[in-house]
Amino acid sequence: MVYRASVSNADKKVIEKIHGVVLGVIRHNDRNNIVTLYTAERGRISFLSSAAGGKSGRMRRARLSPLAMVESDVNFRETRELQYLGAVEVVAPWRELYFDPMKAPIVIFISEFLNKLLRTSGPDPAMWAFVTRSLAALDCARRGLANYHLAFLIRMLPIVGIAPDTIPWQRGDLFDMRTAEFTPLPPGHSDILPADESAAIATLMRINYRNMHLFRFNVGQRRRLLNVLLHYYSLHLPMPSQLKSVEVLSELF
Repeated sequence: MVYRASVSNADKKVIEKIHGVVLGVIRHNDRNNIVTLYTAERGRISFLSSAAGGKSGRMRRARLSPLAMVESDVNFRETRELQYLGAVEVVAPWRELYFDPMKAPIVIFISEFLNKLLRTSGPDPAMWAFVTRSLAALDCARRGLANYHLAFLIRMLPIVGIAPDTIPWQRGDLFDMRTAEFTPLPPGHSDILPADESAAIATLMRINYRNMHLFRFNVGQRRRLLNVLLHYYSLHLPMPSQLKSVEVLSELF
C-alpha cells in the first residue's frame, strides 16, 4: 500500500494510490457512475466516478473498460459511503482483449464472473496475482481460446480453496460435487457426475494456459463442462450458477 499524503486528524482523510482491475461500471445519476474495482490494496471496492461527457469523459470511460488494469489516487474519507475515484491511468494497456472477436466475449464472462465471486472480498495477494497473470495470458494467447474460460475456472479453484483431490480417482468413479470427492458409490443426492463426466473433470484438472490448446472438446462437451464448473462454484461459494454472459460464450465456443 503506497500512501501519497499524511493523515489529517480533522477529517480523517488520506490520499492513497490504488491499483485495480475494473469489474463493472453502472449509472448512478446524471453526474456520476459507480465503478467497482478489485484492488491489490483493499480488495473489492466501489467508487463514484464522473459521468461527464466530452472528450475527457469519453477517455475516462475508455480507461474504465471491463478488466482494464488501472491506478488512481483516491482521497479516502471515513465519513463517505462511496469514495470518489480520482484521475485514472491505465497501467497495463491490453493489446487484443477488446478488439479480438474471440477474446471480447471471454472478457465479458470473466468480468461478470469475478464481479459475482468477489462480492465481499478483502485484499488477497494470491487472488490479485492470479487475476493479473490470467488477464496477461489471455491478452497474449494465440491457441486454445475456446478452452480459456475452462482453464480460468479450473486454475482458480485452489485460489478460492475448493479444488477437488483428483489423486484417488479411478476409472468408473463418480464425482460428488458437494464433498468435492471422487467415489465409487453414488451418494444420496443429485449433485453427482456420471463416470464419463467425472473422468473428464479429472482430466480437466490438468489444464492451464500453456496446454489448453491440447484439450479437445466438442461444442456440447465444452458447454456441459462450463455449466458443471459454474454449478460446482455455486455449491461451495455464495454466487449464482447462472451468468448472463454464459449464453454468448456458449454460442461462440
